[in-house]
Amino acid sequence: MPKSDPQADAREKKRAGLYDIMEMAAKLFEEWLEGDEGGVARAYLDRRGLSPQTRRDFRIGYAPRDRRTLKQHLATEGITTEQMAEAGLIITGDDIAVPFDRFRDRVMFPITDARGRVVAFGGRALQSDQPAKYLNSPETPLFHKGEMLFNLARARKAAHDSGIVYVVEGYMDVIAMSDGGFSNTVAPLGTALT
Repeated sequence: MPKSDPQADAREKKRAGLYDIMEMAAKLFEEWLEGDEGGVARAYLDRRGLSPQTRRDFRIGYAPRDRRTLKQHLATEGITTEQMAEAGLIITGDDIAVPFDRFRDRVMFPITDARGRVVAFGGRALQSDQPAKYLNSPETPLFHKGEMLFNLARARKAAHDSGIVYVVEGYMDVIAMSDGGFSNTVAPLGTALT
């Protein structure tokens, strides 16, 4: 029987913990979209033609405007500031006195790996005064932007069955194509595919 590598075991345990944190965040974003604070986000999605079922299918959520909502909720679950930062959910640094949520007042699109595990998020700003219309998670131990495609886990079977994969520009394009019957649609997350 092969010997266990303690360092590899520790890395895998850390990765498993990060997957759990990302799943917790995804569930919170979904809850907040359907709650009172998600009204503006739901109205935006309604204007874009996304039904409640489509929102559920793609696990779309909402990150509230407050700078510490996610951080506080995850902390009550025993998640440390360091773990949240490693998952890319909060912003920290030597020049930042109090860490704060990376995503605020944004429609949230969970990004999954090929197995369907949440590894990152893309957030669409709801206010036009935001510096970035779309904001993605940073590179993390789970997320390498140039190596992932949005909707890959959902598109795999349809792509395999049809022998065709449609590649479009962004999250909303993937969702529109899927709603139109083209579930074998993906979008790159970086400027280039590797």
